[in-house]
Amino acid sequence: MSRLPLPQLTFDNEFFWKSGADGVLRIQECGDCKALIHPPQPVCRYCHSHNMGPREVSGRAVLSAFTVNHRFSIPGLRAPYVVAQVAIEEDPRVRLTTNIIDCDPDELELGRVVEVVFEENDDVWLPLFRPTAETETAPLPEDEIAPQDFGKFVRPMLTTEKFEDAAAITGIGASRMGRRLMVSPLSLTVEACEAAIADAGLTLADIDGLSTYPAMDAMGMGEGGVTALEGALGIRPTWINGGMDTFGPGGSVIAAVMAVATGMARHVL
Repeated sequence: MSRLPLPQLTFDNEFFWKSGADGVLRIQECGDCKALIHPPQPVCRYCHSHNMGPREVSGRAVLSAFTVNHRFSIPGLRAPYVVAQVAIEEDPRVRLTTNIIDCDPDELELGRVVEVVFEENDDVWLPLFRPTAETETAPLPEDEIAPQDFGKFVRPMLTTEKFEDAAAITGIGASRMGRRLMVSPLSLTVEACEAAIADAGLTLADIDGLSTYPAMDAMGMGEGGVTALEGALGIRPTWINGGMDTFGPGGSVIAAVMAVATGMARHVL
């Protein structure tokens, strides 16, 4: 039985997902600084060269993180199974998310040396990993930014003025919560919106901004986004924000505060 879901082949990543046809793992390499890059990109993140191409690697890696899923099975992958991150031997900065197979999950430990094996599914060869026969271990690869060095990578404030001082959260609303409410995510979002607007002492006519997260209904985990919500509420905001490329629901709040602070909107839902 084929494993689902399978990755989508593109011009850039096809060489990686079809490497198993000859049993050799291939990772994209920068032709100038020789760094390995994964997933494949049009430019090297280290030297910014565009001289990119696939490179054959040994298929050996170090187990750098893992978790054992005991509950949820998917087609072709029956629980318990190991979801892991492995650091490629040739360039440990490259971490592949994969499964560890042919082993007792309870006997796994960080630092185990593993080797690639391929599982063919239609036109895709999934690179899986198994512990080497010698039960080797190796030092864990270091993170690119060591925990104690976080401060070096945080940009200092550009001004002493804080945009959040120019805005306020004036109303809060929540929908019902439950696993078996038998209602759509959009209806629950509308319920929360109406409660928040009433709590602020406003009406729908006052709303001139809308900020949502995650902006689409993905597996029942979203309200349908800006378009669906403004259509359901019958509002016409002059400023909107919606998308998953933020750090979560807090990102939509910060965007709303910035809209008010910069004068793009007055009442953002």
